[in-house]
Amino acid sequence: MLKVVVLSISFVLLSATAMIGILPEIRDSLGISQTQSELLVTIPNIAILIFVILCDVIISKIGMKKTVIVGLLISGVGGVMPLFNDISYIYFVTSRFIFGAGIGLVFTPSVNYINILFDEKERAALIGYRSAVEMLGQSLLTLIMGVLVIFSWSFSFITNITFFLIAAFVAWKIPEVDANQDSISKTNSSDKKIPLIVFPLALFTGVIAISGSMIATRFPALAAQIMGDGYNSSIWVGMKPLLGILAATFFGALNAKLGKKLLYLGMLFLIASQLMIGFSNGNFVILVVGFLLSAFVLGWIVPVIINIISKLTTGKQQRLSSACVLICVNVGIFTMPFITRGLEIIARSTELAAPYPIAGAVVLTLLVIIIITSNSKSFRVKVGWNNE
Repeated sequence: MLKVVVLSISFVLLSATAMIGILPEIRDSLGISQTQSELLVTIPNIAILIFVILCDVIISKIGMKKTVIVGLLISGVGGVMPLFNDISYIYFVTSRFIFGAGIGLVFTPSVNYINILFDEKERAALIGYRSAVEMLGQSLLTLIMGVLVIFSWSFSFITNITFFLIAAFVAWKIPEVDANQDSISKTNSSDKKIPLIVFPLALFTGVIAISGSMIATRFPALAAQIMGDGYNSSIWVGMKPLLGILAATFFGALNAKLGKKLLYLGMLFLIASQLMIGFSNGNFVILVVGFLLSAFVLGWIVPVIINIISKLTTGKQQRLSSACVLICVNVGIFTMPFITRGLEIIARSTELAAPYPIAGAVVLTLLVIIIITSNSKSFRVKVGWNNE
């Protein structure tokens, strides 16, 4: 039961993107631009960034369990605010910021609990399951919001009462823990420095997050462009995390068998996704297949990074390392609309699909660099790949 409750925290961590499927309805109802509508998806990431930084301070004051409960309650409040006002863009932006603030308090403890409460043999599997649960939540909430939009787009946000339910489960079942303790060593790690290798890993994850966010956020508009205005793409947006769940469920076994090659494979899927979207040229089948391939970004690439960090760090050191990764991820996602616009300028095109071939080339360059770097013995030792 404890594993279920710990993993349930992750069920809502990707719910900021659950509204992507109904983004065209929100855009048309509020009379805002495509960039403004995309910012509604990415605004929570600024709040997540701020509160990830503050998270460790708050944990030191009130403890990790209370921090998680408070975070879930804050997100629940921000999440249901659109139910009470569906005409003000500023009000909506404010609600999204509050929503993200709560998630920022929950994100790093969701990983830290796995490190504290479970032994090393269970960690890789639970990290994979954690990603699967994240995507299950994203998928179900996306599909439910896509159904509820028939009443109104604002009513769809009633799904965020889920945060209050999970807060009750955490209060009931998760024990108080020493946030600086590691389950294996049982030692306090608050005085250890973050390994330097964490910083390039964090920057890499940020770039991957930008790429994945580009694909997720623009897909509904690309689909509507092909299928016609009013097309509800929620079924495809909801299906993508299901594939991610499949990928994440087998992460532990694949990681043990393939090691660093699993990272390479995930990046190849991401490159293929970007190129298929970029060159879909009005073909809906190619667009959808390209979109669904990006599910393996969260299913394989991100868990590889989290698993590396969990091996290199413990306790407070691990939370701070996770915070570095999340800072890069959330800065990346927030700036994604502007980066996408910059890629349009480079491509000399305002077509929605124009940025993707360039983004694919960037990820391909990163893949080549990683393959070359991974042949360095010192690098392999630093990330735990010395036996691969």
